[in-house]
Amino acid sequence: MNETTDPIVRVSFEIQPFARRFVGCAEREVAFVRVEDEMTARAGFGECAPLAGLHGESLSDAMSDLEDFLDGTREISALAPSSAFAVSCALATSEGFGGRAVPAARVAAFFAGTADELDDNEIARLASASVIKLKIGRAAVADERRLLEHALASFPSARFRLDGNRALSLDDCVSLLRGLDVARFEYLEEPLVDPSQLSTLANSTGIAIALDESVVDRSPGARALRAQLARDGVVSAWVLRMSAIGALDDVYAMAADAAEHQADVVLSTAYESSYTLRLAVHVAAAIPNARRAHGLGTAHLLVTDSCAPALVRDGKLAGDPLPIPLAEAWE
Repeated sequence: MNETTDPIVRVSFEIQPFARRFVGCAEREVAFVRVEDEMTARAGFGECAPLAGLHGESLSDAMSDLEDFLDGTREISALAPSSAFAVSCALATSEGFGGRAVPAARVAAFFAGTADELDDNEIARLASASVIKLKIGRAAVADERRLLEHALASFPSARFRLDGNRALSLDDCVSLLRGLDVARFEYLEEPLVDPSQLSTLANSTGIAIALDESVVDRSPGARALRAQLARDGVVSAWVLRMSAIGALDDVYAMAADAAEHQADVVLSTAYESSYTLRLAVHVAAAIPNARRAHGLGTAHLLVTDSCAPALVRDGKLAGDPLPIPLAEAWE
């Protein structure tokens, strides 16, 4: 990459072939923004990486946001979520956030394939994981039951998170889990088409619920649902996909809201680069109710990256001081 004085750099990271189906693209198109602290001249960096299906804004729209912010024509509160996240990360790191080591974060392993794809190589990769996230709701119930039975047998010491992305009916989800050892499942991550049935699902299966899509929904109905689920005592965690929420202050505020609803926080990204994965460890260290394993184990999905890959070792991601992303671009 060539040296540049531009405060915004657009770049693409190739996705591993096996991951393109569920990431939704062959290359992850992102932009990095650089700001300098006026007092110290310290540079800070943020990654802007809207993902189709999660964010409403395109990368071009988000980059226009970044340009407007840098020009002083728009406040951070007026930016799209992925743009606000990137700007807030750049501002925070320019002020020293991420400059010192923090405790390592626990990280859940991630497998998004089928029972047939859970082969010897994948089993070896996941062998040391204590928490594994699986995707459900994308195939016939019988096929997904085979995946769960295979995973339970292959990893006898692990607990599982099942992410359904609101794809299943209540009956299909209950049928999928019937007869399995509920103690092996940490939570079900919003698997139902109708989220108003989540309490019924938890009571029918004996497995706790994690909220994801309902967290970023700012509607009165979603707020009421979160409150009702808290009263029902069925939610154990809120999954905070940071760049879908917005600025870091919004992430911290939502974490505090989760605590008020008696829920832990699980931080997650949108298949961003290792710079954001590493930054998320520092964010987790600043959130009191963020001590569960986080959804930060996705560096292996990228062929190319913005810095040294944020590889999970022994179930943890190190909290080292943040590197400069795309270091050669800013020199």
